[in-house]
Amino acid sequence: MRIINNQNILTNQQIEGIIKLLGKNYKPRTLVVYETRLDIIKFYPQCHNFSLDEFSGELEGTYDESTDTVYLFIFVQTDDGDDVHSKQLYSLHALVHELRHRFQAATNFLTADDEKSERDADYFATHFINSNSRKISKIMHWDEEWIVEEEE
Repeated sequence: MRIINNQNILTNQQIEGIIKLLGKNYKPRTLVVYETRLDIIKFYPQCHNFSLDEFSGELEGTYDESTDTVYLFIFVQTDDGDDVHSKQLYSLHALVHELRHRFQAATNFLTADDEKSERDADYFATHFINSNSRKISKIMHWDEEWIVEEEE
């Protein structure tokens, strides 16, 4: 797997650890992490043609089945003050959500219904993060476990 990432928020090793927990059907060919809007321009020649939605911060991530690439937009996440762990946690949630879309495409699971696909990916990401919080905390080198709280 090729990872394009500045590694200021999530390291490649941390990302690989999370993907290892998920399994081989979740591993894309390429993963691009945009920490800032400037990274969209910086990585543009190597990556995907971004849209206004992505640049404006309306998307947390996207999966491009044609290139088997996951794009993660970390700059969208707020950090609940000055706590980088919260930003990392919700970035991981977005990552797992997009990796679930990769799984859906690789296994022909729910690909025909976008609404069900989105609900499945969101539920899966929340459940995965919360049920693996101890392992994830270890991978991330956090002193305590964190859980995802869904917004209504």
